[in-house]
Amino acid sequence: MLLFAGTYTYALDEKNRVVIPVKFREVLNSESVEKLYVVRGDSQLFLIPHPAFVELYEKLKSWNFTNQANQDYVRRFFSDAFDVTPDKQGRIMLRKDMCEEAGITGEVVIIGVLNRMEIWSPEKWKDFRQRTTLQGISANFDVGSRQ
Repeated sequence: MLLFAGTYTYALDEKNRVVIPVKFREVLNSESVEKLYVVRGDSQLFLIPHPAFVELYEKLKSWNFTNQANQDYVRRFFSDAFDVTPDKQGRIMLRKDMCEEAGITGEVVIIGVLNRMEIWSPEKWKDFRQRTTLQGISANFDVGSRQ
């Protein structure tokens, strides 16, 4: 099962590569996953393992595409995505334009979120953590009703 949890801090190297945390590589290796997809988020980059990306594709292809917002979302999501395979040191290369848009330079925060990883700039991650609390989020969140 692809399950990622935890928070790690790493540095981008001069070639715009970042190391995937060992714990996350262990999860990928246990499921024989080699290919990952890098996708733009709102303030971060998503790092989605191939099986989870296929699951997402299956869900999204059932959307109503007469709805312009659905078309726009899927168009943007998939057109910006690219696949990567970690090297022997567990590093992946990130596109410079995507890093710039997410404010990622130098140091990065990599978090596990269910079946994916997210790559944040330390500043944006700190801001997110300061403006959100589990207590505040839970007031509007019903685990039983989410699909």
